[in-house]
Amino acid sequence: MATVAATERNKHTIDRLFQAFRTGDTSAFDALIADDYAQHNPQAANGLAAVKDFFSQLGPVEVDVHRVIAEGDLAAVHAHYKTLGMAAVDIYRFNAEGKIIEHWDVLQQVPQTTVSGNDMFSQLT
Repeated sequence: MATVAATERNKHTIDRLFQAFRTGDTSAFDALIADDYAQHNPQAANGLAAVKDFFSQLGPVEVDVHRVIAEGDLAAVHAHYKTLGMAAVDIYRFNAEGKIIEHWDVLQQVPQTTVSGNDMFSQLT
């Protein structure tokens, strides 16, 4: 089970990862993502090299992080990938060294309007 310090380290890794997304600095991934990273997005391949290749093709990504929820070796990120017009919940698993070892995501196009009138990111309470 991960300690509070490890959980905080994982949250810091998430902050650094999303900063790398924003700047397009895929070389930063070397310190954040394990070489044998497992990818569960059906459109992306496994491994650090595959992540670097995917994001190098995108370049800098405008992304706003709205929530990070971390417990143990897992962190969930609720984000708005503005460059892609997508709302996402990314789930990351970390190894004992604090590198990202596994990733899942749920993606949805951000609509112009919603039936409820609530947007995809705000917190109402």
